[in-house]
Amino acid sequence: MTDTPPPARSAAKWFVGGVAAAGLAAVLALALLVNIFERKQEARTAFVRVTAVTDTTEDPAEWGANFPLQYDLYQRTTDQVRTRFGGSEAMPRTPTDADPRSVVAQSKLEEDPRLKRMWAGYAFSRDFREERGHAYMLDDQTFTERQQVQQPGTCLNCHASMYVVYNRVGDGDAVTGFERINQMPYAEAREHAGRAIACIDCHDPETMRLRVSRPAFVEGMRAYKASQGIADYDVNTMATRQEMRAFVCGQCHVEYYFKGTEKRLVYPWSNGLKVEQIYAYYQEAGFKD
Repeated sequence: MTDTPPPARSAAKWFVGGVAAAGLAAVLALALLVNIFERKQEARTAFVRVTAVTDTTEDPAEWGANFPLQYDLYQRTTDQVRTRFGGSEAMPRTPTDADPRSVVAQSKLEEDPRLKRMWAGYAFSRDFREERGHAYMLDDQTFTERQQVQQPGTCLNCHASMYVVYNRVGDGDAVTGFERINQMPYAEAREHAGRAIACIDCHDPETMRLRVSRPAFVEGMRAYKASQGIADYDVNTMATRQEMRAFVCGQCHVEYYFKGTEKRLVYPWSNGLKVEQIYAYYQEAGFKD
């Protein structure tokens, strides 16, 4: 025969348990409200402004005073360590007058000689290496053997901090500056570019919001949206926040071609983004198979 607790004692336990649960729920609700309040306050003051950065501040170190965590990640692009996800090992080389680099990335042409035949007649058949971080992107383009085939200034679009350069060369008009840089020989255009891609190329200095700064991408997206029936699309005012996360990278990490004697950078998206739609674009433009 088992003992049955008195009804009063059982009710008291339930009451105490209910009070404890209610108290815990209240504490959690309060913590949630405090967290929401803190996030709203952070949104009002997105960062502590230690120093002033403007629409002409190219040096990422100056931005780093206000955004130390982001600057730390930017500095890590100097790493040259192969991981299980890929990456580039540091390969020593003897510097020369023509190429002062003492470290380069592994040559993909040496890893797979078939690439030389596949790219025959194309500059990449001369020199093509494993990717290094953004910190090296300008120097690696400046000293690649591909420069021996006289590349145009258009190439700087994706290898240098060009936001300020385009505006400066275009006398305040980025599109005009873009067009002028495109038509210059690379060596001449390179004199206008002082550093690899930096914070200012993808962020508004006042708010840190993402922005597209490359005229070619603005034009490419406008053509793509027009094919969907959306006229006068402006990527910087009409794209969603999630889209912008892809678009700022897509300014460079996409396929393209240099159009005409003016070597204008063009993204062939006026028929759409799928392979067959881009292929149709090239056929319409008169490219041979």
